[in-house]
Amino acid sequence: MKSEPKKKLPNKKVISSAKFEAKEQFTKSALENLKTENERIVNSLKKSGEIKESKRK
Repeated sequence: MKSEPKKKLPNKKVISSAKFEAKEQFTKSALENLKTENERIVNSLKKSGEIKESKRK
């Protein structure tokens, strides 16, 4: 009988690297979402008059 060749699994460094990349990508995405949401809320509050626009130098 001929046994099927075993699939070569990635080593731990490759797996850890992929996990790190996924976490980093998720973190960047979450940060961008928070920035966008913050800008939306601030603009909404400015329009409603709840806060006044501050002039930056």
